[in-house]
Amino acid sequence: MADTDHRRRGGATRAHVVLFPFMAQGHVAPFRCIAALVRRCRPDARLTVVATPGMAEAFRAHLVADGVGDGRLAGVHELPFLPAEHGLPAGADTSASIGFQQLITLFLASESLRPAFRRFVDDLRAANPGDDIHVMADMFLGWAVDVARDTGASSSIVLTCGGYGSALYFSLWDSVPLPVTASPDDGFPLPRFPDVRVQRSQLTNHLAAADGNDAWSTFIQRQIAAFSRADALLVNTAENLEPKGLSMLRQWLNVPTYPVGPLLRAPAPSPEAKKTSPILEWLDEQPPGSVLYISFGSLYRITAPQMMELARGLEQSSHRSVWVIRPPAGNDANGEFSPEWLPEGFRERAEAEGRGLVVRCWAPQVEILAHAATGAFLTHCGWNSVQEALGHGVPLLGWPLSAEQFYNSKLLAEETVCVEVARGSAAVDAAKVAAAVEAVLGETSMERAAMKRRAAEMKEAIDAARDGDKSSVTVMRRFLDEVLPPRGAQFMASWALQSACFRDGAMSHQLRSSHPMM
Repeated sequence: MADTDHRRRGGATRAHVVLFPFMAQGHVAPFRCIAALVRRCRPDARLTVVATPGMAEAFRAHLVADGVGDGRLAGVHELPFLPAEHGLPAGADTSASIGFQQLITLFLASESLRPAFRRFVDDLRAANPGDDIHVMADMFLGWAVDVARDTGASSSIVLTCGGYGSALYFSLWDSVPLPVTASPDDGFPLPRFPDVRVQRSQLTNHLAAADGNDAWSTFIQRQIAAFSRADALLVNTAENLEPKGLSMLRQWLNVPTYPVGPLLRAPAPSPEAKKTSPILEWLDEQPPGSVLYISFGSLYRITAPQMMELARGLEQSSHRSVWVIRPPAGNDANGEFSPEWLPEGFRERAEAEGRGLVVRCWAPQVEILAHAATGAFLTHCGWNSVQEALGHGVPLLGWPLSAEQFYNSKLLAEETVCVEVARGSAAVDAAKVAAAVEAVLGETSMERAAMKRRAAEMKEAIDAARDGDKSSVTVMRRFLDEVLPPRGAQFMASWALQSACFRDGAMSHQLRSSHPMM
């Protein structure tokens, strides 16, 4: 940040925050919340979201719907991107349009956005030379940090995952090739965090096979290197929710780290919403805490044999459920759903007996989790879904499928708020599914009582992070005051002192001292 001191000492005319999310729904949602958070903390700042054509229009609507800006203070800048030039299907400029096997292709293709992003920042600088520009870049767009530095802007990396999941996931990629064990359930210590053990069954196939020279390894390691070149890390979590994970990140990366989460939107139920959602109408008719909600997110899917066993397990449990279902892995995610993927008559029996819904539509997940009838959530343990559940005190059944989801599930199980049902594409047993459902929904289950208590405690932590002395608003405001100081002599003097600390290498120590290792 020292490169921009001369501009700040001269007095910036305006703060301009540039948000650059990766092209995936799981990353768009946190960035929407960040945009609203920045606007709340800096009402007079200019805010621009950078997006590819497939995401730009949706973001324009989000900014208006979220009350972030009217076009004068907030906008969207489109970067040209032609997926077909990178071996992707035409129009596939988001992860929603591809299968997981093509995700690395999309990751690599995103690096082609660099020249256009550089021109955009150069144009901002030329149009308003005195502006203080800060780039908030997604954790998979690490090269944007270097563009920011080269153009005299400050930068931060946004970790859309939690602290613990991020620390384990990225440190594993930083340590490939990983040890081979006799059994998938045998554990090995993490090289960077030797007190933490991970099992081979908690590795995605491409991570387990990585040798450090493959496409996945080299891409992820480029991002990790960029983390240390950023001026700060913004993490989608709260200090009192994940002290251990945040401590691990600070210890490893030695970069000022700000927990600006949980980055969650509030549910907005209304009579009109219920009229358009048969799921919410059905939930209104169910007893409190009696329904298992099932969803594996927008990108990941279970296999056909797993789907069959899950359905059989649900029937064996006899508990109510709402299952948002998609074609199994290996099939067109947007294609027709074949009846052969479920036990014959499964859907009809569930609906006829009033035990559940099997839906192939978009589901209002936040509203479902907020509903009094929802008693547990069977999830892939994506961090957005985890926080949405815990934000409403809903215990979890974990079925991690990829990436850091395995480590989110590990953390939650250790916190006694989650029972893990399965991992990845491994075989699943219907009886185990039924037993897990009974554990979280059974009236006489001892596990249920303990999980509900712990989920309630974590809900309190999330509530406090939304409104309290260490809330996301407080943390974001402090962060923005440090990288984009408000106008006024008193703030300029404070910034000059902080800049000197950075040049002396002392700022990282000060920031870590304000968040003691736990």
